[in-house]
Amino acid sequence: MRNDIRGALIALPFLLLTAACSSDPAPPGAVTADEEQQLNEAAAMLEANSIRLDEVATTDGNVQ
Repeated sequence: MRNDIRGALIALPFLLLTAACSSDPAPPGAVTADEEQQLNEAAAMLEANSIRLDEVATTDGNVQ
Protein backbone atom coordinates (compact mmCIF):
# COMPACT_ATOMS: atom_id res chain seq x y z
CA MET A 1 0.00 0.00 0.00
CA ARG A 2 2.87 2.35 0.78
CA ASN A 3 4.26 1.93 -2.75
CA ASP A 4 0.88 2.90 -4.21
CA ILE A 5 0.89 6.19 -2.30
CA ARG A 6 4.50 6.85 -3.24
CA GLY A 7 3.72 6.21 -6.92
CA ALA A 8 0.72 8.54 -6.77
CA LEU A 9 2.81 11.27 -5.16
CA ILE A 10 5.45 10.92 -7.86
CA ALA A 11 2.87 11.07 -10.66
CA LEU A 12 0.90 13.98 -9.18
CA PRO A 13 3.27 16.81 -10.23
CA PHE A 14 3.40 15.47 -13.79
CA LEU A 15 -0.38 15.28 -13.98
CA LEU A 16 -0.74 18.83 -12.67
CA LEU A 17 1.87 20.10 -15.11
CA THR A 18 0.13 18.40 -18.02
CA ALA A 19 -3.24 19.81 -16.98
CA ALA A 20 -1.79 23.31 -16.70
CA CYS A 21 -0.26 23.13 -20.16
CA SER A 22 -3.46 22.00 -21.82
CA SER A 23 -5.76 24.60 -20.30
CA ASP A 24 -5.68 26.85 -23.39
CA PRO A 25 -9.04 28.66 -23.58
CA ALA A 26 -8.91 29.12 -27.37
CA PRO A 27 -9.12 26.10 -29.68
CA PRO A 28 -6.19 25.53 -32.04
CA GLY A 29 -6.34 27.77 -35.07
CA ALA A 30 -8.68 30.28 -33.44
CA VAL A 31 -8.01 33.99 -33.88
CA THR A 32 -7.20 35.83 -30.67
CA ALA A 33 -8.71 39.23 -29.87
CA ASP A 34 -5.38 40.92 -30.61
CA GLU A 35 -5.06 39.16 -33.96
CA GLU A 36 -8.66 40.07 -34.83
CA GLN A 37 -7.94 43.74 -34.09
CA GLN A 38 -4.82 43.64 -36.27
CA LEU A 39 -6.77 42.04 -39.12
CA ASN A 40 -9.51 44.67 -38.86
CA GLU A 41 -6.93 47.48 -38.91
CA ALA A 42 -5.22 45.96 -41.96
CA ALA A 43 -8.55 45.62 -43.77
CA ALA A 44 -9.44 49.23 -43.01
CA MET A 45 -6.05 50.38 -44.28
CA LEU A 46 -6.43 48.39 -47.50
CA GLU A 47 -9.93 49.75 -48.03
CA ALA A 48 -8.76 53.32 -47.44
CA ASN A 49 -5.99 52.86 -50.03
CA SER A 50 -8.17 51.15 -52.62
CA ILE A 51 -9.34 52.83 -55.81
CA ARG A 52 -12.45 52.36 -57.90
CA LEU A 53 -11.84 51.00 -61.38
CA ASP A 54 -14.32 53.42 -62.95
CA GLU A 55 -12.21 56.29 -61.63
CA VAL A 56 -9.15 55.15 -63.62
CA ALA A 57 -10.96 54.29 -66.85
CA THR A 58 -9.65 56.03 -69.95
CA THR A 59 -11.85 58.04 -72.28
CA ASP A 60 -12.19 55.08 -74.67
CA GLY A 61 -13.56 52.89 -71.86
CA ASN A 62 -10.43 50.78 -71.33
CA VAL A 63 -9.07 50.35 -67.84
CA GLN A 64 -5.40 51.20 -67.40
